[in-house]
Amino acid sequence: MRPDFQRIVPDLLYSVMAARKLLGISHTTIYEYMRQSPPVLPYRRSENGWHRLILGSDIIFLLDHPQVKRGRKRKKR
Repeated sequence: MRPDFQRIVPDLLYSVMAARKLLGISHTTIYEYMRQSPPVLPYRRSENGWHRLILGSDIIFLLDHPQVKRGRKRKKR
């Protein structure tokens, strides 16, 4: 089933790239949200373990409660 970018289905699993388009943020921001503890954006692994899949209800929650990103961390000189 291809994702409909007009309507998010809460029970459908979305790829990182589909979630990026739905949320309007970069894929590095999505990976940063997944890496935080506890994760801002929880995910599941696909059956083969290669892909990260995000539940549609988690995308809807993040749309309703946006997180503030501080930007890229730079090295101090």
